[in-house]
Amino acid sequence: MYNILAALLCSLLFYFPAYSQINEQTDARLKTFLEESSLVTFKEVQSEAIGCILKHKVYFINRYTKNTYQNDRTREDKFIVLDTGEEIMHFEQINSNTSLDDFLNVIKDDFVLDPQTAPLFEDLLDIIYPVAAWKVDKREFFHKNGSWYFLRDAYFRTKQGFEVTIDPDGKITSIRYKMKWDEPDRL
Repeated sequence: MYNILAALLCSLLFYFPAYSQINEQTDARLKTFLEESSLVTFKEVQSEAIGCILKHKVYFINRYTKNTYQNDRTREDKFIVLDTGEEIMHFEQINSNTSLDDFLNVIKDDFVLDPQTAPLFEDLLDIIYPVAAWKVDKREFFHKNGSWYFLRDAYFRTKQGFEVTIDPDGKITSIRYKMKWDEPDRL
């Protein structure tokens, strides 16, 4: 046990000095380079869907990086974030079947998902989880067996999209993204 603690302590002693190798002048030069090579813009997304459904404001952030590797090309990175008033949050990234608990937590408590508000919910999904321009024909939504389905894509005849479960009053109880629909759910 003491050997493990001693080894851990020794490794920490060698680990932390590695971060102190950059002196203040180098740090300042690197920060200046990044400031001169980058431009960041942000804009609040004004949308009826956001105002009616979410508790917080949504922003688009664009970061442009130029003059890297001695060329004139500019790289653009885009972000869609939520400002809770205390912190900036990313919306969860969809990699596979994904439960979207953070997304669920930012929906207004009084929002009801029903046939009248479903198009608004799809508009919200289009903002925070945009569909590629060449896939817009895959979009559709409908209600079935206590859940709303907002389909966004299809691969080899397998549809994928959001499954939004509601209680009898229409309050959303869960949101998840499904990459492949099970046979009973297959549409």
